[in-house]
Amino acid sequence: MRDCRSIVEFGTSKITCTIAEQKPRKGLEVLGCAQVPYAGIKNSNWVDSERVYYALEEALSAAEHQADYRLRNVDVGIPGSFLQIANRTAQISTNGRVSEQDIDHLVDKASQVESEEGMVMLEAVPSWFLLDDGNIYLDPAGVNSKRMRGSISFTFANRFFLNDVAGLLRHMGVRLNSFIAEPLAQALYLVPQENRDDLAVLVDIGYSTTNVSVIYGDSVLHFDTIPLGGANIAADIAYVMKVDADTAEQLKRRYSFGLAANGSIPYMYIKDSGGKLRKYPYDVVKGIIDARVEQIVEFVMQIVTSAEVNLKKKLDIFLTGGGISFMRGANSFFKSVSGRTPLPINVNSIKLSDPNLHASYAMLQYAYGDLGVKPKQKKRGLFGKQEEIY
Repeated sequence: MRDCRSIVEFGTSKITCTIAEQKPRKGLEVLGCAQVPYAGIKNSNWVDSERVYYALEEALSAAEHQADYRLRNVDVGIPGSFLQIANRTAQISTNGRVSEQDIDHLVDKASQVESEEGMVMLEAVPSWFLLDDGNIYLDPAGVNSKRMRGSISFTFANRFFLNDVAGLLRHMGVRLNSFIAEPLAQALYLVPQENRDDLAVLVDIGYSTTNVSVIYGDSVLHFDTIPLGGANIAADIAYVMKVDADTAEQLKRRYSFGLAANGSIPYMYIKDSGGKLRKYPYDVVKGIIDARVEQIVEFVMQIVTSAEVNLKKKLDIFLTGGGISFMRGANSFFKSVSGRTPLPINVNSIKLSDPNLHASYAMLQYAYGDLGVKPKQKKRGLFGKQEEIY
């Protein structure tokens, strides 16, 4: 029997359906991947709710056609706009040695807080544990300690999104396997474990939002959504230069960061909707794009700097998402504004290697549970003894 999984990602501008098969000795093979534009998400809601159904149906159908496979069930990613991630601490006593039951007890104790109206708890992941020896552990099972204090990362999902997507799939005759929190899947499968175990930041610059996740071990310590992305860059170009949305998007995608602003490149040339080649002043385009991207990077670094102050540690930064990744020199510009060089993300799939497909890749890995067994580890004095974090 074929071991196939299907992932649906609701991006801020496209719905993506990816079908893959886990093959013995060959690993994961992507059979089909289809992206269908739609009005997207804004303020934790659909921009055009009536069109979501048709865009979803088209994405599923196109992926089926590519894969030559009949979709019967899917796993669905929950985008950051419909999520809240919060860390809560609790403390318990043990019988002298920490057991798996003690860890479960601590998680249950930390969970005894009501969620916000309209939100439902999706999952709870332990972030860290502090034991009697003053050390921070990622997995304390089997360690001698009479007390254990820990922080649990709770992911809460928007009930409207869960109900609406479940209803859409039910109407199509497709069974829903599970919901997957995109930021958690991306954290686990886009950032290498050695970086996660030493604290890291994943920045996902999308079409209309930018998500920032502070990661430790297998959990997200802090999560923020900035309501800015690639769409704002194109909108700025359209407004200032009085061009249509398609021309603005072409100018954005053809722009290269870091080229001289000394008149050596006087114009950018773009074909309009009628096929006529038109020229646009390069320096004007440069000023618009650089200003908006600089603003996005500065907002990101405010979050990163705040985390570094709290954690007393410089964090590795990883950059993904389709908002600016297709623009040449984006990483270099990020460094010029932030003073930090984003580390590369390696994806073990040629078909899903583009940054705008990284989330689909991560969720496929998550759906297959490909992390493996995590060894017991501890970190000495990482946050200091008895210190509050987030």
